[in-house]
Amino acid sequence: MRFLLRRLTKWPGGQKVEPENRQNVNGTTHANWWHMPLAKDSTSPSILRAFASIPPDSALGYMQSCRQGLSQAEADARLKIAGPNVLSSKNPPPWWKLLLLILPNPFTILLVFLAIISVATPQPDWKTFVILMVMILISSAVRFWQEYRSSIAVIKLQSSVSADTKVRRQCPTSGKFLDGTQTSESTIHVKDIVPGDIVIIRPGLTVPADCLILEASSLYISQSTLTGENEPLRKTPNLQPAKFEKEDPRFFELENIAFMGTSVISGSGLGLVLRTGDDSFIATIMKQLNKKRPVNSFQRGIRNVTYMLIGFMLTMVPIVLGISGKTTGNWGNAALFSLSVAVGLVPEMLPAIVNTNLAKGAFSLSKKKTIVKRLDSIQNLGGMSILCSDKTGTLTKDEITLSDYLDCSGVRNRGVFQLAFINAKCQEIQGTSIDSAIINFQSREPMQTPPYEAVSEIAFTFERRRSSCIIRGPTKKLKLVCKGAYEEVLALCTSVRDGAKTLSLCAEWHKKLAAQAERLSSDGFRVILVATREVKDSEMGNEDFIEDDLESSLTLEGFLTFLDPPKEDAAASIQRLQRLGVDVRILTGDNMPIALRLCQLLNLVSYVSEGDAQAITGPELARLEGTDQFHDVIRTCKVFAKLSPAQKGQVILSLKANGDCVGMLGDGINDCVALRFADVGISVDSGAGVAKDCADVILTEKGLNIIVDAVTMGRVTYGNTIKYIKMVASSNFGNVFSILIASAWLPFEPMTSLQLLIQNLLYDISQIAIPWDRMDEEYLQEPKKWDAIDLLRFIIVLGPTSSTIDVLTFCLGWFYYNIRTADDPEAVKLFRTHWFLQGLLTQTIIVHLLRTAKIPIIQSRAARAMVASTTIIMAVGFVLPYIPLFQAALRFVNPAATFVGFLAAELLLYCLEVQLVKVIYKRIFKTWL
Repeated sequence: MRFLLRRLTKWPGGQKVEPENRQNVNGTTHANWWHMPLAKDSTSPSILRAFASIPPDSALGYMQSCRQGLSQAEADARLKIAGPNVLSSKNPPPWWKLLLLILPNPFTILLVFLAIISVATPQPDWKTFVILMVMILISSAVRFWQEYRSSIAVIKLQSSVSADTKVRRQCPTSGKFLDGTQTSESTIHVKDIVPGDIVIIRPGLTVPADCLILEASSLYISQSTLTGENEPLRKTPNLQPAKFEKEDPRFFELENIAFMGTSVISGSGLGLVLRTGDDSFIATIMKQLNKKRPVNSFQRGIRNVTYMLIGFMLTMVPIVLGISGKTTGNWGNAALFSLSVAVGLVPEMLPAIVNTNLAKGAFSLSKKKTIVKRLDSIQNLGGMSILCSDKTGTLTKDEITLSDYLDCSGVRNRGVFQLAFINAKCQEIQGTSIDSAIINFQSREPMQTPPYEAVSEIAFTFERRRSSCIIRGPTKKLKLVCKGAYEEVLALCTSVRDGAKTLSLCAEWHKKLAAQAERLSSDGFRVILVATREVKDSEMGNEDFIEDDLESSLTLEGFLTFLDPPKEDAAASIQRLQRLGVDVRILTGDNMPIALRLCQLLNLVSYVSEGDAQAITGPELARLEGTDQFHDVIRTCKVFAKLSPAQKGQVILSLKANGDCVGMLGDGINDCVALRFADVGISVDSGAGVAKDCADVILTEKGLNIIVDAVTMGRVTYGNTIKYIKMVASSNFGNVFSILIASAWLPFEPMTSLQLLIQNLLYDISQIAIPWDRMDEEYLQEPKKWDAIDLLRFIIVLGPTSSTIDVLTFCLGWFYYNIRTADDPEAVKLFRTHWFLQGLLTQTIIVHLLRTAKIPIIQSRAARAMVASTTIIMAVGFVLPYIPLFQAALRFVNPAATFVGFLAAELLLYCLEVQLVKVIYKRIFKTWL
């Protein structure tokens, strides 16, 4: 036995009632509306297929309902069981939850651990503890504020849906009878709809639940939110095949099922509600979104860098402890000193710099009509190597445009357009998108139209799929002009126009016309036919004549071709993305010919046909699932058509598994799974509410040009972040390496733990302006990935490079200033003062060499904020030993006068050394930052 809802349910009155014991609860006989024995399982697709295969009256019996509707008491009882008819939309978290989500990142945890250790020793170091906690507080506050602001913006953008709908209710006092039962049409809130309700389907309605069509009159429903296809589907009460294969797109072609969230375009009907709220088909997509979000590229990168730094710290600290303890004999001081080394190895400002970088990027993007929900996504934009995009409305204008007008031989013919324009003008008041496209074309490219008088019109319906008008031309004769879908209009024709001649529509012409239509359709065009007929005045006055009589024995005039064209900036934006190293792929639920035509117009693919290696459909992909070819095909294909929502997600995961950083641009419910699985999900503010819930970035207007700017901003953000990490980590390692040398050589510590912390703190403060620094244009031309190996290599090469100048300072102290023993405290203070100045100034000035792969100042200049921050810190650091207050607190003395000259020479020598190392490093490893 299969169930539509819970097997064990709690009914009004507090009793738990098994389905077999459902009668007479509180005096009411409740319906056995949860059983569906024909369904293979309890999933929504299985149940909907089962209902689609049985007659409407049988479905009403299963749902214990009737065409007159439910009674209000029954509806109330079912509402208590089924719950409100709403989807569990994921709202942005409250501020306190957002704060809890922000705090536990790997690097913050590392800093907390070091802070605790610093006060857990026999000699608690409260200064270190305070500094580390301040760093944690600053970084967390910056990140929290930016993400909280974004969450408020998202709440404002969340779309609202139609609140009311009409249902039938059995009503003893209505006075209206249907099959002997008094009934009425009641307007209720969509959240109050229950399984078994009878919904009145009318144009403009957003289908409020999954429904079985009981009655339909010219009913057409757009399922573009689920499938991506713009063409409305006709809905009827006709029975459908019971079996479909997994991921078979024909599931969406069930004629007698109206899916929740789809839109009624025309016609009317009755629907039996089968599934509501979180039991609806849309909810099966939503449930996939409740799974834990996959780790994205930024999270993997920062985690790997953190683990690398932890491993580096765990390796170096014991070495420093052993050497320092053995050299000085004071293991307590050695332990405290090694702890300072541990803190010194870790770039404690990293969370603050990263979050400030991200917040700066988010603020800049907000000026470019972009809302960043998750700060991590900014760097993922910079690392994005593949952008998957839905087609409709993103790459295209989402409006039908006239492309060409051809005679029956396939030659452009102005007369065909003139006839189509006359027809469209007559239909203008109740016209379709086709009529609008023809009229807009005339506005852009005016053509002289013969004078005419509109006499009558036959409006377009989705049932007829054509429209006609009767006009009186300059000759005062009546003419009928008909335009419509290929099959419908051709069936009414008995002749064709061939130049000035009218020929019989023979088998040869049928074959020729079919070939032309097939060619145009395969090129992605929508084909409309135009036909005419002379009308006699007597026919117009004959009351026995009907529309079908007038629309007969037509002469085919020619073809019109239509296309949803690409946006003006789409091709240029794609070229810019490709120049930036971003490969664009199309993921659509639309047909392959339409998708291929668009891609050819955008130069995404060369000329291809269905079955080509560059393109694949959803059903073809489903057949490859589980085989070795599955991932290979996804890696090589550029165009994916007829995809189900789940398949879009599969494509994203497969591309990510190949090591790519993948973005997804989409705005429909069918894009939600892919948006969730992507490293960075991008939607638009006009998209479906659930799509915006899943997205990391929301564009306030559609267009790839905004994404190009976002990619560039992401790379600037990443570049400034990795710039800080490489500079600080290599500098810190250089300091530790120098300390190891000093510990093995000198009979005293080369710098106190407090001096080391102050030096690191001043250096970190000088880096606060990094988020406002610029990146070289060459750096922005390709995607960037977090690479722990590259970082380790940079540290190992540049760290010892800085130690050469430190060793030079040690030599000056040992040989020139003759400081060789710990017995003279003032001499030791002088040694430490000299190294403090040299270390801080070289670390700070070298930022300008490390920040660019070019020659600094000459080929690449830092931003003014960066120049100001480094200059100020160098000045502060230089005067610090001369200020009595700090001199006493930090145990400094006035530097030797001769050392100032040595210091200037060391700075110049160090700059030349680093520039030389940079040239060699780039030549060997082909990279810098």
